[in-house]
Amino acid sequence: MEKKSCDKCVRWICAILFGAFAFCWLYFFQRELLQAENGVLFSADNGLRIWMFNHHLLVSLALTAIALLLAIPGRIVLRFKKGLYACNYLFSAAFLGVITGYDGNSLFGQSYTVWIVTGVLMLVLFLVCKIVASVPKSEYNDRPRTLAGNLLILSLLFAITSYLGNTDENLHRRLRMEQLYNRGEYARLLEYGRSEEESDPGIDLLRAKALLQLPSNDNPAGSQIGENLFKYTVSDPKALSKALKSTRLEQAYLASCLLDGNLKEFADTINLNAYNTLPKYYMQAMVILNDSTARVKFPNQFAEELSSYNSFRKTLESLKSESRQFQSNSTFISNHESYFWFYTFRR
Repeated sequence: MEKKSCDKCVRWICAILFGAFAFCWLYFFQRELLQAENGVLFSADNGLRIWMFNHHLLVSLALTAIALLLAIPGRIVLRFKKGLYACNYLFSAAFLGVITGYDGNSLFGQSYTVWIVTGVLMLVLFLVCKIVASVPKSEYNDRPRTLAGNLLILSLLFAITSYLGNTDENLHRRLRMEQLYNRGEYARLLEYGRSEEESDPGIDLLRAKALLQLPSNDNPAGSQIGENLFKYTVSDPKALSKALKSTRLEQAYLASCLLDGNLKEFADTINLNAYNTLPKYYMQAMVILNDSTARVKFPNQFAEELSSYNSFRKTLESLKSESRQFQSNSTFISNHESYFWFYTFRR
């Protein structure tokens, strides 16, 4: 009777721990990915797609229940007991990883390498557990060993799920930004991942498009891109420049000129009379050009940015004997949000 009671406890512990992991994995860590995945799966049924988007909690609970139910065929086929009982969740762990493999294009975005490595890991885990199960064991310290064995196997299963599923931080961030952009929440989009140093072309473009949508007060519509663009990490300036040019918007074109470092084209295109206050990065470009028109029309702004530019050049002068990479790294913290630094090291 005691043995059956112990086995029942093991089953409940494994079910609770795996269920908690599955729910957290689906509801918290894979939220944006699952919502995007559902949008692809149910693109033909807009009503169902919207319902699933708005009921992510129910979707997560349903998928968690399916993952737990897969332990039943796992128990029938694999037949592990006691300290190895958690290995019966092998199919469940694979299920969680497979359904969260969306890479932004394919529902099953795992590479061949990921599939092969995951298959090998699962096979090795199965074989090792079978070997351990065949070895006679003493009853000494049985319960702690049983608990420790199951916890170890569950940890390995969680690692397999994480490896098989998509944990690309930039993809998850981009999917969240796309949701915010579609809802018109441009300010929230720009704050999301604001301090992250990594980006990708998709994130770059979403931020630029959001900046073009922000109110510009007395300046031309979209000119906030000239005020804020280089406050964010730009992973691929050439790709972003090309995408901005394709919008055929004046402010987007001016920003693309800055990204390309084509200051002559920038100066020839911009209409200074259209601005009440020249956006920060537009002014910094004019300072680099030493543009006399901008100096006369916006004297205070020009003088302020010129002072910053002179300070930046003075710092570079003190590092002229060092490599370009060393200069870039040494001036990054204090200057990386300026166009002066971007024009010097990133264009």
